[in-house]
Amino acid sequence: MVDLKQALGRFLTIPGVRMAILVGRDGLLIEGVPRDSKEDLEAVGAIMTSGLSAAEALGREVARGGLVGALVEFEHGLVSADPLGDFALIVTVFDSASALGRVRHLVKSSRDEILEALDIA
Repeated sequence: MVDLKQALGRFLTIPGVRMAILVGRDGLLIEGVPRDSKEDLEAVGAIMTSGLSAAEALGREVARGGLVGALVEFEHGLVSADPLGDFALIVTVFDSASALGRVRHLVKSSRDEILEALDIA
């Protein structure tokens, strides 16, 4: 079985990724790994969980189907949230859009082993 910290640590191998957080849909931190980051892992996870709920409601309102992921772009970087079923999501903070493809690929390729480690696969 994979160690969650190890699985999230793979995100930090992508240049520009500042943190990877596994958070429950209730906003509670499950695990997180920072790279010299001053941001509060728990706060980032909780806030993004709330934002993801708003995005899901918007998707229902405009009849666009189920949420696949959310991306928020700021002046100095991006934050993505990718649902892992009904119970958890991965939040990734990174410096530029150039890392987006690699982050999305790693989310997809790590999904099953993270769910297995959470014992909800």
